[in-house]
Amino acid sequence: MTIMERRVDTDERTPASQVRARPSAVVWINGRIATVVCKDADGQEATWTIERGVEPELAYLAGVVRAIGDRERVMILGPGSERLALEREYVAIRRRPERLVDVEPSGPLAEADLIERLRLLAA
Repeated sequence: MTIMERRVDTDERTPASQVRARPSAVVWINGRIATVVCKDADGQEATWTIERGVEPELAYLAGVVRAIGDRERVMILGPGSERLALEREYVAIRRRPERLVDVEPSGPLAEADLIERLRLLAA
């Protein structure tokens, strides 16, 4: 499994004392790759790309759950079966089903679209 992290630089930064974002994550996943976009309470955004490679499905899903971390709200997007498998693994590991935001299955989304959804989710 390959995990690549990239910090998202924005010009919209506010002093930490003024930021009240909810720690949130938006994930797009399929059977080969996952993109995880996260926002911390201090407003910092980061993106992880996780490639499955030759890892078994459960190891891949567990790696995605680790990248999501302990966020208050989590939106999982992607084809139905992969999205459902990640939701189940998230609940099995984190034991916090109430943090999952229910959405419909979706096709691939660009990173910019994921970041926009994250900003709405964290508001």
